[in-house]
Amino acid sequence: MAERLDLMEKLYDFTLYIYPVLSRYPKHEKFVLVSRTLNCLMDLSDAVERANKSTAKKSAMYEADILLSRLRRLLRLAKDLHYFNIHRYGVICGKLTEIGNILGGWIRWAQNTK
Repeated sequence: MAERLDLMEKLYDFTLYIYPVLSRYPKHEKFVLVSRTLNCLMDLSDAVERANKSTAKKSAMYEADILLSRLRRLLRLAKDLHYFNIHRYGVICGKLTEIGNILGGWIRWAQNTK
């Protein structure tokens, strides 16, 4: 239970952190890369919430894991396009790794619980 709440809190904190970063992307990316990143992040939060409250926990957890991978890929693309510096990318990766570790532990727990 604590892991679930911790995961939601980490996602919320990451959302607060990434919003100002995304606002600095070039104007021509506002409707492409920015909106795809935000949509992915919101979908990830929704999947975690669904896993918290539904009986089909495993499928929602796997969906969250896929969305986390997609979010990493979008942010790596932004880094490669030089929309933020390598230091900021390190902070982002650290936060996403922390989220991924919690999610991975939750998935392992669900696999072992039948």
